[in-house]
Amino acid sequence: MVVIAPAFGVALWHGGFTRGGQLAFAAIAVAGVAWFRPRPRPQAVAVALVGGLAAAALANLASLAWNRGDSSTAAALAAVALPLLVVLGAAARPALVRWLPLIVLALGLATATAGLAGLALRSPPLAERIAGVWRAGGTFEYPPALGLFCVCALAFALALHAAGRLDRLTAVVSGATLTAAAVATFDRVTWLETAAVLALFAVRVPALRRAIWPVVAAAAACALLALAVSHPSRSALERHLRHGALSTRTDVWHAAWDAALKRPLLGYGPGRFRQIYAAPAADHVSLAHDAVLEQAVEAGLIAAAGTALALLAMLFAGVPALSARDPGRIAFGVSAAAVALSGLYDFTWSFPPLVLLGALAALAAQPEGP
Repeated sequence: MVVIAPAFGVALWHGGFTRGGQLAFAAIAVAGVAWFRPRPRPQAVAVALVGGLAAAALANLASLAWNRGDSSTAAALAAVALPLLVVLGAAARPALVRWLPLIVLALGLATATAGLAGLALRSPPLAERIAGVWRAGGTFEYPPALGLFCVCALAFALALHAAGRLDRLTAVVSGATLTAAAVATFDRVTWLETAAVLALFAVRVPALRRAIWPVVAAAAACALLALAVSHPSRSALERHLRHGALSTRTDVWHAAWDAALKRPLLGYGPGRFRQIYAAPAADHVSLAHDAVLEQAVEAGLIAAAGTALALLAMLFAGVPALSARDPGRIAFGVSAAAVALSGLYDFTWSFPPLVLLGALAALAAQPEGP
């Protein structure tokens, strides 16, 4: 965990999205593997995750070597770092199960608080005004990414309280803070996932209901407060709520697919998604909003296949854990499934700490072997 925690800490540096964060993420992974020399036990989920992420990493390196020029070395190195960190996590699974919830909760509270402060002060880049609506983005500087992390941290806060590792007051305050930040992102998927997490724990772990009701009340109050602080015009709010999260992305998905077929082997180079456009334009989307398509364009179909394998491994590990009785497994399942699903419709997989969270949660969501 002395390596995993700093890797997550990169999220405090522009979410790990920029060149500096990507290089730091890669350096932490290389140093950790060199120092600890992990030897994980074979496990189906770990093999699929590491194999898929490793395939994507190798394809990114090959694409970087072929598409020189303005390709992003930092993005390729961050892709290499991911399977290395997953190997470290798999080799220390007991420590992973114990400490990952606390790491994610602490980081979630930090970036949630930053997002709420940014919204209250209307201070970019911790909050940003999108189509007339001020939205919290936290240190990720992107509202849906902050919302995703808050949803995962909320699940861990409830699980830690159920396990007796957080007292009721701490759990309620943590849950209220994370829920407030989730609401303040004005991201509709985040709203649905937050409600789903609270309902899931209320149903599967009845002992938590006394802690969940205050969080629900806080969420309702925070929704009104966030609306007052953001203070969008009626027309701006209506446009935002009617905005088609999927229908507005079909054009870029079609463009990405067509571009991937033109360069199927090595793509256009890491970080060069915008090269698919014949001429730059203000309305061109700079990212695919789909992890598999993004990798197909930038590093070729092998990278896309590896990313798809890793994504499916997260889903197959996370979804069954949602029906468990163990609150810890439920929280790991929430994180693995939420991160995997986000990769299908958004560019959250461009934030290495978020992908790492989904992968490690998938490992921890597996039931203990004999």
